[in-house]
Amino acid sequence: MTGGGEQPRPQPRGRKSWAVLARVALAETPRRRADLAAELFGETDDPLGALRWTLADVRRSLGRSDLFRGDPIELHRNEFQLDVWDLDAGTLEAGEIGGELLDGVDVRDCPEFDMWLMLARMHCAQRSRDELRNQALRLLAFGDTTAAVPIAERVASLEPMDESAQELFLRALVAAGRTGVAKAHLAACEGMFASAGLRVSPAMRSAAEEQVRRSLTGRRAGAVAESLLRAGTTALDAGAADAGVETLRHAEDDAARSDDPGLRATVQLALGSALVHAVRGSDGEGAIVLHRALLAARAAGRLDLVAEALRELAYVDVQAGRHGSAALSLSEAEDVAETIGDDGVVAAVLAIHGMNEADCGRHLSAIELLSSSAEKAAATGRSRQHAWSLGLLSRSLLLAGRTHDAEVASAASLLGAQEQRWTAFQPFPQAMHAECLFVAGRYEDARNEAELAFALGCEVGDPCWEGVAARTLGLLAEHAGDDDAAWEWFLDARRRCDRVSDRYVWISAYIGAAQLELAARVDPALVRSLAAKLQDDAIRTDLPEFLSWSLVHQIDPDDPRTLAAARATSRSVDNPALHARIAAVSGL
Repeated sequence: MTGGGEQPRPQPRGRKSWAVLARVALAETPRRRADLAAELFGETDDPLGALRWTLADVRRSLGRSDLFRGDPIELHRNEFQLDVWDLDAGTLEAGEIGGELLDGVDVRDCPEFDMWLMLARMHCAQRSRDELRNQALRLLAFGDTTAAVPIAERVASLEPMDESAQELFLRALVAAGRTGVAKAHLAACEGMFASAGLRVSPAMRSAAEEQVRRSLTGRRAGAVAESLLRAGTTALDAGAADAGVETLRHAEDDAARSDDPGLRATVQLALGSALVHAVRGSDGEGAIVLHRALLAARAAGRLDLVAEALRELAYVDVQAGRHGSAALSLSEAEDVAETIGDDGVVAAVLAIHGMNEADCGRHLSAIELLSSSAEKAAATGRSRQHAWSLGLLSRSLLLAGRTHDAEVASAASLLGAQEQRWTAFQPFPQAMHAECLFVAGRYEDARNEAELAFALGCEVGDPCWEGVAARTLGLLAEHAGDDDAAWEWFLDARRRCDRVSDRYVWISAYIGAAQLELAARVDPALVRSLAAKLQDDAIRTDLPEFLSWSLVHQIDPDDPRTLAAARATSRSVDNPALHARIAAVSGL
């Protein structure tokens, strides 16, 4: 903790001083004195007096007598340097990342603060893992494997059962020329996963193999790369994903031998995007390639490619539940897109920003962003982007309680996908439209749409689209009174969605929440385990909306902390059904 570039300040004297500093520093909005006093000093005879003494201690530590004088209380991030702020901003060096927020600070008889601290610690732990991952990826893209390996190893040790973390470490080892160590680590992972009844993915096995590519010689590298780029893109457009990706790999090899960073960035962006969107289980490799594309685009001064690479990296993070990292990439991408002045680029970036907000449960913000994205996409003739943004918009409208608007948006998205013959995306808006029809009570129409979405999702082989459509079919079976069929649909939906390691975690949790709701009604004995699983998934992948739903099903009338937990996690979530459920449980 430093102030204004000075030497480290004296430390606060008491546990409550640390608690107040953390509570104010990490608050999303300024904190009222009365609320702080009740939260941290409610057991004292004079809560406000105790708060005043504690604030004076914090002022002494910070060396600023003018701070915390008003009501409400806030602390501006441009006035001080706190490691927790640097962590959120993505500027904390790897060597400084680690430890627990307020480690060793035990504040007794403060249940509301305890809940806040638990959630804040979870957030900091996730940001720590995400920042270590990002730093390892950047180092690998830059070619500094010596520095990348130990950081990737830390990520793997923090998340031993996370395939993406292990894959990153394996790729770092291979890039450093330590293929033997990579194979030994893969064998250890296989044993560890097998003990948990799991199998390592093909992506992990591939990550441990040394990649030997043949690049054509005897011709100008740039011309060859451009030719291969066209061929690879054509193959992808024709649905030949494997052939297209392999051709783009060769194109990257030749582009690397050219002296044109703009060409390298273009090829790497095409390859990275293909790995992320066209090849299941390849997000880990795709992220490394996209980081290389970002470096090359910056070197070439190609702001359009910089914005696109940042947007794609944010998309990878959103899919995996790394919303803090996604927000950092999106912030820079939006600045770059505004500098370019291309509304088509802005539309694409706003779409991922809206997706990120929606996954965090901030549906009102998502609606605004996705509406703007759809408008800009339509105005610039980006028909697929328009359909995509409307599809995501329909989801947030539905969860925000605006069923009719959601139905209109999903129908427009579906029509756009059909007109563009975009079968790879069509199952999603069709499944969302089916759910809108279901909520509106048009059950037969909903069934027809859901069955079509499920069939097309299976045809294109998209685990997430299969899962979200199967979820709607489960809801329809439940409404029809066939609980056994509904249960089977939910189980099947989860299996389909989770069969790949780089699944869209939001959809997986969405299915889990529906399964939990059914269990609460027909088999209460399963509620505890299902709620615990949903809670674990939501914490690990930063999904406040589903964390709240999991906590709702764990409310104990004899333990007020459980209700406080559900309320605390739901405050930032724009979901009327969730808030109505909490109010009903609390008797309000």
